[in-house]
Amino acid sequence: MEGIERLLPSIIIDSNYRIVAANQTAKNMFGEIIGKECYKVLYNLETPCYQHGIKCPVYGKENGFDIVDLEFESYLRGYGVIPWGGMFYESVVNITNINNIRSSFIDNLTQLYNRKFMLNFLEKTHNLWKRYKQPYTLLFMDLDNLKEINDNYGHTAGDEALIKVALCIRAHIRSSDTAARWGGDEFLMVLSNTSIEYGEKVALRIIKCVGDIQFFTKLSVSIGASQPSDNDKSYSEVLARADKALYQAKQSGKSKVGVLKADGLSYLIDIKEESA
Repeated sequence: MEGIERLLPSIIIDSNYRIVAANQTAKNMFGEIIGKECYKVLYNLETPCYQHGIKCPVYGKENGFDIVDLEFESYLRGYGVIPWGGMFYESVVNITNINNIRSSFIDNLTQLYNRKFMLNFLEKTHNLWKRYKQPYTLLFMDLDNLKEINDNYGHTAGDEALIKVALCIRAHIRSSDTAARWGGDEFLMVLSNTSIEYGEKVALRIIKCVGDIQFFTKLSVSIGASQPSDNDKSYSEVLARADKALYQAKQSGKSKVGVLKADGLSYLIDIKEESA
């Protein structure tokens, strides 16, 4: 499928277990990894994977010598794998049933990542924060009136609304950011290397975009935002704050951004006030 190599996190590993190349998705997940041993990056191990009973294409001398485009230039693949969720897949050009693999991490309706992929991505992102203090902002978003749309216009209309909202998300996040359909009418965005102030601006742009959509009825979204702190043991604490901020935004009215910082500071941003 066209563009699949940009969706799968892809790395190339040499015979010494060192990562020599990575596509943008892999860089988003793992950070700066060129020159590092793959077993340390992927599994946080001190010795190669085969010593721990994990399948290792490098140790098994598996190679295909195919040309794989990894967004930086074409490399001759001596030892290349595509890691995802603790599994190894063959080179993109060798995958024959690519739709099955794609469906395991892409939401079929919106074509954003799905919850399963995002859970894995969140863990990697938070580990980068803990290890290197690489900041990120979470935006937790909810389509305000999906049930009303489904009840009044049918579920096909509801699906169309979700698709249009997903297009707004794509239009207003960077290629280095990651967005997923969390489930139902909820979406989650990870904005890499960003301050909470930048995240607020992105949230407002998405709210405006959704409000401008031509549809059967007026569409609106509420968004909650938060960032990690040194006291967070896992991404779940950041997600819980973003979820609470989203709830506050929804309770106070539509088309608002709720922000809840790690120090407890909480406030709302109304797009009407920002536009005035």
